[in-house]
Amino acid sequence: MRIVLLNTDLNIALGGMRAESVHLRSVAAALLRAGHQVSAVVATTGAAESYAALVGLGLDVRAIRQPCTLRELDWHLSQVKPDLVIERLTLLSADGALAAAEAGVPHLYEVNAPLDEEAARHRNFDRIPEARVAFAAGFAASRGAIAVSEEVADWVRELAPQGFPIHVQSNGADPSFLDAPDAVQVRRIQERLRLGSGEFRIGFVGSFRPWHDLDTLLHAANEVAVTAPTRLLMIGDGPQRNHLMRTAWSSRAATTLTGLVPHHEIAAHLALCDVVAVPYAVNATYSSPIKMVEAMAASRPVIATSISAVRMVVRDGFNGLLVEPGDRAGWGAALKRLASEPSLRGRLGSEARRTVERGHLWDEVCARIVAFARSSCGVREGQALR
Repeated sequence: MRIVLLNTDLNIALGGMRAESVHLRSVAAALLRAGHQVSAVVATTGAAESYAALVGLGLDVRAIRQPCTLRELDWHLSQVKPDLVIERLTLLSADGALAAAEAGVPHLYEVNAPLDEEAARHRNFDRIPEARVAFAAGFAASRGAIAVSEEVADWVRELAPQGFPIHVQSNGADPSFLDAPDAVQVRRIQERLRLGSGEFRIGFVGSFRPWHDLDTLLHAANEVAVTAPTRLLMIGDGPQRNHLMRTAWSSRAATTLTGLVPHHEIAAHLALCDVVAVPYAVNATYSSPIKMVEAMAASRPVIATSISAVRMVVRDGFNGLLVEPGDRAGWGAALKRLASEPSLRGRLGSEARRTVERGHLWDEVCARIVAFARSSCGVREGQALR
């Protein structure tokens, strides 16, 4: 099948370090491994070395000239002649779905968040009525959506035509996370970060932003540190960095901030963690964390906020531990339990890996997306444009 992965968001580069960029490359890689012909039509290409391996596998990378217009997107579709367009939903733009509809090509939206609500809450976005009109126009022209959680699916249903096909699918992990990380690389990272021995290390991977409940994580780590040497290994960066540093300064738990880490080094950093924490704020229950599934694939025991997309992967007490949103006492108790029970950490980590192997690698995730496109959205291979 010929598939276009479309992203018109200038802030999400194909070769970027953000989770959205990792998502785009991961989906492209899985589709290529499945034998599809894939074109990434993107507003920003970014660092070519980050997707060079995908180009080697056959990825066709096409940059959208700015400003992005319906005619520009129509031209790219006429050149690729795809059987399917999968577009990452973007604020204030319905042109991708409209161009696909004009060309007679089935189009699916990939929806990761209620974008208008998220932008209003975190970026002072004040064009919500205009955004919702654009979303409604895009959904009306599209043939379906892949939503990362039930909350996101409900948001789509509010704006889409009645009966609009929606497939709820949490994010996945790259198969490379199943491999043991390079021991030399792990040792070098440990030395560079000056990590000692004999401490309970709690890892966090992601952006330091309000939707990650980092205050609760810091509070819980401080509670653990009362009875055991404890370190938070914060893998990432973001606008809450200074707040995090100020809060950590008075904490009993030592805190190490790595800064931004290239995606190909994440597995080696995970190897330095005894557990991986995935905390979400009470107003971010729609998220589907890629880093959680990657940690599970790497056999790390996870403790996560109990939100719907997390519960699609994690069973409390079986392959991880779950805590209700905002429950500081619950986070402290769960981390203390993991700190004092190495055997539990081992069992949870092993079950976590098996869970990912059985259906949460990007290959299986993308196979389900393609099956949804074929069964619910009228996708047929080899169809002609116009």
